Amino acid sequence: MVTFGDTKTHHINIMKYQYYKRPFLEKACFFILFLLCSSVTQSIAQSPGQNLALHLDGKDNNVKTGIRILDAPFTLETWIKGDDTSWKDQEIIFGGGEYSQLNITDYLPLVIEKGKLHSTRADLWSKETLDDQWHHVALTCDGTVTRLYLDGEVAESKPVAVSVLPGALGINESDTTSFGGLMDEVRVWNSALSTEMIREWMGKPLTPTHPQFKTLIAYYNFDDGINDVSVNWVGKGDQAYHIRNGRVDYKGTIPMAYTVVNDNPKFSYTADKTQELFNAVVIDSEWDADQGTRDDQILKVRIAVTGNQAPLSLTELSLDLSDMTSLSDISRVHIYYTGKNARSNTRTELFGNGKAPKEKMTFKASKGEIKLTPGINYLLVTADISDKATFGNKIKIKVPSFKLDKTNYIPEISEGLIEKRITCNSSNNPNIVKILQWNIWHGGRHVGNDGQSRIIDLLKASHADIITMQEGYGGQQRFKNSLNYNMQTPALDDNLVLFSRYPLEKIPTDKTFNSNPGKITLPNGRQLLVNACWLRYAYRPEYSCNYPNSGHDPRIWVAEDSIRALVDMKHILEKDTKPYLTNDETPVIIGGDFNSCSHLDWTAAAAPLHYGYGPVPFPTTIYMQSEGYKDSFREINPDEVSRPEGTFAVIYGQLRVSRIDFLFYKGKGIKAISSKIVKTTPEIDDVWASDHAAVLTTFEVSPSSH
Repeated sequence: MVTFGDTKTHHINIMKYQYYKRPFLEKACFFILFLLCSSVTQSIAQSPGQNLALHLDGKDNNVKTGIRILDAPFTLETWIKGDDTSWKDQEIIFGGGEYSQLNITDYLPLVIEKGKLHSTRADLWSKETLDDQWHHVALTCDGTVTRLYLDGEVAESKPVAVSVLPGALGINESDTTSFGGLMDEVRVWNSALSTEMIREWMGKPLTPTHPQFKTLIAYYNFDDGINDVSVNWVGKGDQAYHIRNGRVDYKGTIPMAYTVVNDNPKFSYTADKTQELFNAVVIDSEWDADQGTRDDQILKVRIAVTGNQAPLSLTELSLDLSDMTSLSDISRVHIYYTGKNARSNTRTELFGNGKAPKEKMTFKASKGEIKLTPGINYLLVTADISDKATFGNKIKIKVPSFKLDKTNYIPEISEGLIEKRITCNSSNNPNIVKILQWNIWHGGRHVGNDGQSRIIDLLKASHADIITMQEGYGGQQRFKNSLNYNMQTPALDDNLVLFSRYPLEKIPTDKTFNSNPGKITLPNGRQLLVNACWLRYAYRPEYSCNYPNSGHDPRIWVAEDSIRALVDMKHILEKDTKPYLTNDETPVIIGGDFNSCSHLDWTAAAAPLHYGYGPVPFPTTIYMQSEGYKDSFREINPDEVSRPEGTFAVIYGQLRVSRIDFLFYKGKGIKAISSKIVKTTPEIDDVWASDHAAVLTTFEVSPSSH
């Protein structure tokens, strides 16, 4: 393990960016000009070696981090520059984001109130009214005292302890309080930085020599630019807290937040220094691997470097396969350089054309396979899965170390991910059927301009034979064309969609917004009755969004579900299912967004995972159980404490264990053999395209006896 040396930084002259308030016509002309030049702007913003800042329009930009509730100690800090001196009544710097209005935490921890810096829960204020120049702002809490900082000085402090929810930048949930101007060097810590530390480091980029570097939760310097994503340089695993760049009006065309050259004279930055490692993190894939899959993604190494002089070269990478159940499950191991973006078409194979697996493997190159560029660099490790790989065996590869030039480094690792296993491949086994349940969130339009492409990538990577989908809302035809599957939907802009690789026969329903049933004939001759459904949610309160609040009476949740979700499900079974079961051998699969939780999850043992609530007798899942249906995920993963995964809303740190999406099934000759909640993209370290996780269950269905 190397010890990082001090980083010297020098001030350089930077192009100045100024944003002026203009009359309406002049603004309109400027806006049109911006649209015409946007591609040029983006290419400039992506140029390496520049100090860039995030531009927020104060209107429609919706920049979300998804960071969880932070208890003390913590520090929030950033540089800000307002677009003028005319402040709204309130403009958000750090806000909670969607579904954040909770009574257990401060979801507006750092705001500008009538021009003054303010922290709401601790009730701290700056004396000065802010102008339109650059200012460093920060909030710290050590568990005893909360302090508000302005330009490195304590503006006010109080002997109180608070928790905060910094889930969004420049916005909370509404565009009426969004911040207009620039932000840069956003840093979120799991420690309370001292005044001296804030002063010393606020005017220069972070390096690993920072005394609290290991407590860094999130770091966004925006120097790689921003399109639909901006990477958290210290993000790990399935809670990487990468920025999701979107719009409040997700159907809109107003430009999203973008980056510009930073003109902050108080921040000392230079790219003209010897390149050095900032950090390196191994991110494992949680996706199971089908038998016979080629180039299955196992892990990525995200390497962040600073400086553009004497670029570092990757010369060696060590792998450890000793945790594999059996090396015979894979035939070759490959290593690729995949560029600077997680979602990338770049695939440059390093160290030759792959190698046969061994317990310990070292890939070497005498002169270095790839020279790193400033910012993020990705290495991808894949494996060719054997056609006869054993179902259920574990796939695990570790990266003990790597070398940049002649220096050895040990990367950080992500903890707590679900194990990756071998699954059956339905393409060569007619008795296997894979079903994906997914609510894609308003047609997949919430991640920039490319959300639907991410949806398609995931649908294909799942190898699902049948897909039960909610909130299709205009994406249906594009998905169908990409998959080349049979499709059933009430209309191309409607809610429910059913896709099938196999022949699909529609079943009529008078509740098309809630129920989308059909019969599917499998290659082995068996027929399935499958329904892609959506149930009405409780709204007094809408508990699946705000269950972290204290003071709930779960009996109200049960009562609300009983008159909405339960009523819908009874209609689905009584009207759209039972009349179409021609014999008692027909298997039935109900895949849907139930908008209601499971009594199997909210038990007394799991109450600490649900903010103290439990047991809760949620009526819809109890009803399904009474009708003989099995919850495929909970059947395969019966321990609700060790496997508490939720499906809504997985992109927000405060809402991670609310499971409201299900694949229920019953019938003769059908059994679930594997089931997983998938909440990370097939392209490792990219952002998830929906607010719901997906449920992926593999079923074994016996052949028809006729």
